[in-house]
Amino acid sequence: MNAFELIVNAVVIVGMFYLAFVMALAGWMAGLRKGEAVSLLPEGNERAPRTGLQVGFMLVGTVICVVVIYLLWIPLPISFSASAETILKAGGLALFLAGLSVTLWARLTLGKMWGVSTSREVKLLPDHRLIQSGPYVWVRHPMYLGWWFSALGLLMIYRTWIVLIIFIMSLFIFYRRARLEESVLAGKFGDEWKSYVARSKSLIPFIY
Repeated sequence: MNAFELIVNAVVIVGMFYLAFVMALAGWMAGLRKGEAVSLLPEGNERAPRTGLQVGFMLVGTVICVVVIYLLWIPLPISFSASAETILKAGGLALFLAGLSVTLWARLTLGKMWGVSTSREVKLLPDHRLIQSGPYVWVRHPMYLGWWFSALGLLMIYRTWIVLIIFIMSLFIFYRRARLEESVLAGKFGDEWKSYVARSKSLIPFIY
């Protein structure tokens, strides 16, 4: 492994750590303690399971994901010359960082309005506002778009079966989640939401 590959790997690891643990996990835990975040486990008696139990559930899921990634870290049957390999990795890193930047920009724009949703549930704050600034001027789900850019960049860098599977799964999962979020927001904001939809795209700027 040469110096360039070491730098690429270091940037990807730091970026993914920040995205997963600093942004998602910390923000989700803070919201969970306030009763404003989506529960990962079935709720009973109108109360979410304890934070510690849910964090434990997430950690177990993370360990399982790491094992699956390790087992499926199998290169795709595609090969390139050394120079083309370097260009592909450099392009993938640029795309990864661009996607990460879009995701972070969207997260900062949302501020306290941000919350983790799932494919089955979305929770809005009691005083929730419809954010229409920053990247939300062009697309209604820039965080998902940013992740798709980053995942495609990772696929260009590593080209393994598991990264390809993650990229394809994220396309379907985030599309479904976006539809659920839009349904909830439409019910909450009514005419304001309709006006916003009329002048913005859902997931891809200027296209869709």
